[in-house]
Amino acid sequence: MKRTFLRFTLLLLFLTPLLLLMNPAAASSTQLPCAGEDNEISKEELSAVVCAYMLGDESYSLDDIGDAAFVYIFWDGRPKTLTDMSDRQVTFYRPVERIITTNPDNSRIVIALGDLEKMVSTDEATRGSSVLPKDEEGNKLAPKAWEALQIYGGGQLDELPETNTRREIDYETMALLKPDVVFDSLGYNRGDLVEEKVGCPCVDADFGFTFEENYIQIRLLGEVLDREAEAEDLENFVQSKVDMVKSVTDQLDESEIPTVYFAPRGAKKGFYDSVEGRDFTRTEAVYEPLTIAGGNNLAKDCTGENINVAPEQIVAWAPEYIFVAWSSWDNQTGKDFVMETPELSGIPAVKNGNVYDCFYPYSRGRPLDRSLLNMMYMAKCLHPEEFKDLDLEKEGNDIYKKLFGVDGVFTAITDYQEFPKDVY
Repeated sequence: MKRTFLRFTLLLLFLTPLLLLMNPAAASSTQLPCAGEDNEISKEELSAVVCAYMLGDESYSLDDIGDAAFVYIFWDGRPKTLTDMSDRQVTFYRPVERIITTNPDNSRIVIALGDLEKMVSTDEATRGSSVLPKDEEGNKLAPKAWEALQIYGGGQLDELPETNTRREIDYETMALLKPDVVFDSLGYNRGDLVEEKVGCPCVDADFGFTFEENYIQIRLLGEVLDREAEAEDLENFVQSKVDMVKSVTDQLDESEIPTVYFAPRGAKKGFYDSVEGRDFTRTEAVYEPLTIAGGNNLAKDCTGENINVAPEQIVAWAPEYIFVAWSSWDNQTGKDFVMETPELSGIPAVKNGNVYDCFYPYSRGRPLDRSLLNMMYMAKCLHPEEFKDLDLEKEGNDIYKKLFGVDGVFTAITDYQEFPKDVY
């Protein structure tokens, strides 16, 4: 017994400095061969596999040994197991040091939690205009904000390798980058395939149009990245902005809540774009920023995804307000289409001039910053007297400061999309 204990102690003394020196990117697989049937690693199991490896047994790799030793020494022999937003069980055998995200929503939260430097690749949308704005030609509209998002070696976020487009993943490049985790989008159902082809845990996570969905995603990424404190702080920040608006709108009488038609895809192609299947007639049944802002979403009883309603239905609803998302940076706005279209001229919102541009709520996802901005902007449009003291420019800059650690982003954005200045 004493000889076994001495042997094990010497092995730990050997392995501990090795663990500290090993490249943390050496993620091998999502299953640890040297764990027991309970997927926990005991002293005896670790001692046995280390001895076998040192004696030339090729059943285990050095990465396996390193992972097992880390789990035993630092995690009490129990790997970290969590449930992602697709209800998949995902297991980790070491802390995350190398991150790949496949969508901008997850990129934003990785940055907000302080782990930008751990990102080793990006996706088509993140390196495009989905995290910070670019014009139609790809020129950065808030260059100082982009410059502030520095990564290792002095490069920029959009200069990372690109490992996926909207629907296609370059699994080979992903695997060569040796990530410790891939954060993927919901809906593609490819988490298990990513784990098989890339050889690391894959976590499905996305934002929604309710803030509770946002909190679930923030908490999940915080748990994966060992950033629970930062995740709690970010959630509290978002909740404080929601509470600020709700504290006013919750006091409104039902008769003070106007009816609203929300066109989140804009109206760049008029009523309906047959190619994209969207534009003014596309709407959302659930858009919590609008309801928190004190508006009655007329589409709230619609069912299904990709909701398109007939123009006649919009006329029949007779909305008192209309919000049309600004979906480009070329100064073309859907508000003009609504105000100038004869078929819509009898709608109260049009007759009374209560048609407003708003922030485009998508960007290969449902960006948290735009949900918060629309909530405040819509509140000021719908209830100007009640929210006359809400400083939208200050709040917008605070939001981007919290997400990206960069000052003045909202001010820079509104130099190009000027409609928010109408309610400053």
